[in-house]
Amino acid sequence: MKLSGAKKKLLRKHVLQQARDLYLHPQTDVAITENLKNRYPNLALEQTGEAFHYLADKKMAQVISRKNRLLLQITPSGIDLLDGAETLSGVEPSSSRYARLGYKKELRRGILLYCHSFHEFFNEDTEIHAEFRQSGFSNLLIEEVRFHIWYLAEKSFLELKKVDMDGDLIFMARITARGMDITDGNDMDTGISHDAR
Repeated sequence: MKLSGAKKKLLRKHVLQQARDLYLHPQTDVAITENLKNRYPNLALEQTGEAFHYLADKKMAQVISRKNRLLLQITPSGIDLLDGAETLSGVEPSSSRYARLGYKKELRRGILLYCHSFHEFFNEDTEIHAEFRQSGFSNLLIEEVRFHIWYLAEKSFLELKKVDMDGDLIFMARITARGMDITDGNDMDTGISHDAR
């Protein structure tokens, strides 16, 4: 099946969405191809591989070759693209409104502010989660907090340690100087709300 330019843009977006869903675990070209068969019944493995390489060249993802397989892992730039914070001509754009970008940016800023308050310590994800829930984010899931901690760590705004506690992966985060620049208003990032002072 030959894909038009518009279909390639949409395929790249769908590939990124698949990679985002399991952001800690690189996804194989075979798995992503199979998962996209409902949308693209005649999708060939080579077409998925082409999308992988395009996204890697544009820094939206990382590609790892392993045992004749390609694995794809999303980067924070790929997250920003899916959230509508960034655009790329070769990928179908996302609506920041539908991606809840404003909410995500505030959440990320809140995580940085919390970690800045306790900058000398590694802050446990459950502590950060509890603080948000007490502040009115009653529907916030711990997995969301972990996702945004990972995102901030990948952008070097947090230092991240992962600790296995009885089969549960706990995220421990400490703010970096780059993160302090964001909270102090000395720097900005498209994926984090800034202080409107």
